[in-house]
Amino acid sequence: MKRSDFGYFCAGVAVGACGHAAYPQLKEKLAPYLAGALVFAQQAFGDAIRGAAEAAESMQHGEHGAVGPEFFSAAGDAKASEAA
Repeated sequence: MKRSDFGYFCAGVAVGACGHAAYPQLKEKLAPYLAGALVFAQQAFGDAIRGAAEAAESMQHGEHGAVGPEFFSAAGDAKASEAA
């Protein structure tokens, strides 16, 4: 362990201790912001899961044809041509 690593560790412990001591006050002040962030994170995670489930379902039903290395390389080629 280097001296700088030990310094970062000690700083993290100090910040954690201060945060733990001030938690009740911080909780009251930051509750509305944390609630909004939590709702946003739930929506984003739900959208990502829904998109992955739809992609998996379309692959299972064969809507994309044969899925293999050429499927993924074709998607990469299409993105590269759009970027150009």
